[in-house]
Amino acid sequence: MLSRCSDLLRTVENNCWFGARVGGSVMRVNHIRAFVPLKHPARARRRMLEDLSARQRHSLYYTLARRTIAALRDTPMVRDTVIVTSSAEVEIFAEQLGVRVMHQMSDEGINCACEAAIASSSAVGISTALIVPGDLPMVTSTAITALLRSADSPGVTIVPDRHHRGTNALVCTPAAGVRLRFGPNSFAEHIRAAREQGLATHIFESGELALDIDEPEDLDAWRGYDTRNYVGDGRESESIAGSHGSMPGHCVDVIRAG
Repeated sequence: MLSRCSDLLRTVENNCWFGARVGGSVMRVNHIRAFVPLKHPARARRRMLEDLSARQRHSLYYTLARRTIAALRDTPMVRDTVIVTSSAEVEIFAEQLGVRVMHQMSDEGINCACEAAIASSSAVGISTALIVPGDLPMVTSTAITALLRSADSPGVTIVPDRHHRGTNALVCTPAAGVRLRFGPNSFAEHIRAAREQGLATHIFESGELALDIDEPEDLDAWRGYDTRNYVGDGRESESIAGSHGSMPGHCVDVIRAG
């Protein structure tokens, strides 16, 4: 059994360890940190101005964020979770939950914010980055565990949204191995970014992670959503994966949860 006291070689925040001495040799331990980017609540769900009041949007924002953080906390493979934000209000929310915050001095967008947080974490031994937006209503620790188990080797694992346009989760090993491309058509853009770096690329289809709340129609989908009946269109995923600057010898695997 590894001893966290006598055999600890190096520590990072929260006393998490990533190396231990066993039989005279050093064993590297995969340290997974989850990053949850959260923009200012007033700027979230802006496409729902006609469907939800400001109070309803505010409540929805924090309901979804709590679900995401709770699911990550209940996932043993995730060592710790960091909220990335420029919002003082979100920082207070994070402190109330006991979650670490990496503060942006200004809101420069999800990609810039997460890349800076990941670079800082990589410097203290974080080997794998899991990026999960804070707007997944069906997210569970079981789904996150399945995702991480499928991403147990170096490379990039991408979870598409239900339309196969956006990215609802991303796993990167090494943590800073790929440039982030969250935004319009981020699913295809992340495949392209991974290929540019020559990284193994995997697509993970998950009913629990496929639904995000961006548009009014997503609220309707949430009301009638049944993850048991969700079947990702692997043919579409494979088509998208193969249509953006194919690189010789580069293969994209499609993995389906369950």
